[in-house]
Amino acid sequence: MWFYKFISYLFHPVFIPFFGTCLYFLIFPLNIDSYQVQIILTYIFLGTVVVPTLFLRLLKHFKLIESFQIPSVNERKLPILFFLLISFLATKILSSYRILPDLTIMFIGITFISLIAYFFISLKFKISLHAISIGGVIGVILALSKLYRMNLIFLISILFLIAGIIISSRLKLRVHSNLEVYLGFVLGITIQYGIFYYYSI
Repeated sequence: MWFYKFISYLFHPVFIPFFGTCLYFLIFPLNIDSYQVQIILTYIFLGTVVVPTLFLRLLKHFKLIESFQIPSVNERKLPILFFLLISFLATKILSSYRILPDLTIMFIGITFISLIAYFFISLKFKISLHAISIGGVIGVILALSKLYRMNLIFLISILFLIAGIIISSRLKLRVHSNLEVYLGFVLGITIQYGIFYYYSI
């Protein structure tokens, strides 16, 4: 059981946008120097990992959430709204620089995914944030591999394997139903791929 908990914390949704950004910089062609990459990664890490984590700690301190895994449907509303705001601000900042359109589109997708997640939570449906997040990363890689005509089958296979481990962990911990994880996963892939298709493919 400790392994499933470890996976759930390692691939917590709060880390996924930063992981996705790192993958983007590692794989795809860039027109910026390494110093700019470091600056962007630092800001994204602070904005999408550090700030939301501190916010979750604050909510836990005031007993507004039970744990960082946020098991209750009602507890998820405020954190998702907060992350929706963070991703929206990140999108606005990235779009203002006009040097990384792919990354801007990715954060538009993250914002939209957060909005969809909030919609389901408001309907008392506890869609898996872990599944929708890793699905989003796969959707981005699928879209960019098509855009740049790159053969990334090995990376995509690894990501699907990781997604399978994450989904299995959420099911083994009995925090989600099959529908909640599989719907989240499919939505994550579809939304990010669809947004890239709309903007650039």
